[in-house]
Amino acid sequence: MLPSEPAQETKELFYQSLNPNAKSTIVLIHGAFASSASWNLVTPYLQKNYHLLIPDVPNHGHSAHIGPYSTALAATSIAHLIKTHAIHGRAHIVGHSMGAKIAISLCEAFPHVVLSCLVSGFGVFNPSGWVKDWVPLGLWVMTRVENLVPRALMSWVMDGAVITRSWPDLALCANVAQGEMSGEGGWPGSWPARTLIIVAGKGGFPPTADRPQDAIRLAEIGRQMNQETYAVTHPQMRHPWVLQDPSLFAEIVVAWIEEKEIPQDFVKL
Repeated sequence: MLPSEPAQETKELFYQSLNPNAKSTIVLIHGAFASSASWNLVTPYLQKNYHLLIPDVPNHGHSAHIGPYSTALAATSIAHLIKTHAIHGRAHIVGHSMGAKIAISLCEAFPHVVLSCLVSGFGVFNPSGWVKDWVPLGLWVMTRVENLVPRALMSWVMDGAVITRSWPDLALCANVAQGEMSGEGGWPGSWPARTLIIVAGKGGFPPTADRPQDAIRLAEIGRQMNQETYAVTHPQMRHPWVLQDPSLFAEIVVAWIEEKEIPQDFVKL
């Protein structure tokens, strides 16, 4: 089911607004168990020439009181934010990980607020049987285990990306898991925005590569309404490459928005 327009009493998400006098707006949508601060390394490369709207999605960061989290609520709330605060009520949409799924939902349900879209780390996860029932607990345990790893060691194994510790409760893990699995987390319908889908290609230890087959299928869906939509991969980037190489992330965002050639080392799928 597509999200609907927010009711008048809907609480506005917390957001950062940088360079509001620019000519166009970019919305940056963070991943699960993170916040708008996830983009702090990227924004210095973008804010000189663009207005940046950077929300905390429902049940996350300073928007923790808004919820419960769902992809639909996040997409609807961000669409409202764009109409209220973006330049001319439209924006370029950038989403990472869970934020990629929110971004595509936003493009599908509210195409009138979208100028273009770039997503990285989109995936569809559809376990069945008893595995599905244990996913929320698995997410909860995973975050606790990651928190035990010293940040210097985490940065070393993640090629420089420093993952901030997070402490989601089991209820939030359950809501995020629902958004990532069947039903709301399944494949979207097509959408009209010109979209670049990025796959982080570096696996190994830890296994942090994205799934190219998901990106290829998503691009096929997007091309039903916009032939300029396609997917690319970078063999040296890990899933959280927003933190691993923020300058490169910003470079490809600008290239896509301005319809220029994308940076070298990205390979079309």
